[in-house]
Amino acid sequence: MKSLVIGMGIGELYKSVLKSLNYDVVTVDTDPSKDPDYVRVETALEVHGHFDTVNICTPNFTHRSITELVAPHADIVFVEKPGFKDSNEWKTVCSSFPNTRIMMVKNNMWRDNISEMQALALLANDTVEINWIRKNCIPNPGSWFTTRELAYGGVSRDLMPHLLSLYIAMNPNWHETTAATAHSTQQFSLSEIDSTDYGIINQEGTHDVDDYSMLTYGNKWRLQANWRDLTKEESCVRFNNSVVVELGWCPEDAYKNMIQDAVDNLNNNKFWQEQLSQDVWIHQQIEAL
Repeated sequence: MKSLVIGMGIGELYKSVLKSLNYDVVTVDTDPSKDPDYVRVETALEVHGHFDTVNICTPNFTHRSITELVAPHADIVFVEKPGFKDSNEWKTVCSSFPNTRIMMVKNNMWRDNISEMQALALLANDTVEINWIRKNCIPNPGSWFTTRELAYGGVSRDLMPHLLSLYIAMNPNWHETTAATAHSTQQFSLSEIDSTDYGIINQEGTHDVDDYSMLTYGNKWRLQANWRDLTKEESCVRFNNSVVVELGWCPEDAYKNMIQDAVDNLNNNKFWQEQLSQDVWIHQQIEAL
């Protein structure tokens, strides 16, 4: 099996995961200092022709064009969240390449303890809160991360897709639900950010995206994502305001399980119809923020 990993930031994680699955991994990054095999995707495609899987780990605004470039040369294309600009783009691209399986990365759905969370959610008669709250982690303020034109949004595109994938995994009726509350806000301007635990600040750049977002579904479900709380860190699912399942960074095994499940289901149309439904729905939810 041969895989192409494009973008050697989070792409380093995929390289490690794929190598542990005994894949032949080819890497691309436009920055030679990251020691990629190639600095151009086109060169990798010319040399290798076809890949079993491709992982697109580049800035958000490049996802669609790179997907369209590699799709004719791949069985499966994994696109890092938040996918594309909106749900219409996602549907258009997927329908344009019917012979290629295209999937937004939803690694949290393949956590080893997901069945435990599903059982707790089923028993919860009060509330289920899915929180990913960072204390001081706006990523690279002033860069493309915090430029709406390039990132399409802030924490609503960076972290909320993870929470929505967990919501889908825990609520079998997810496809029938509409957000009762969809709220996002920019709490901090660039001039107010004098430090960050996650990336270099460019005070000459742009910060015009949300850094806090929240979705609620009915009276039971509350999803909250925050880049900069200043007082606490919290990454967990809380059931009935009492039972807490810690999340933390997603374990590598979840990524392995996701990739292997997709490969095993390559010819299972039902599996891919479900992925498309989930990916379009996630796009629609974050579009409302």
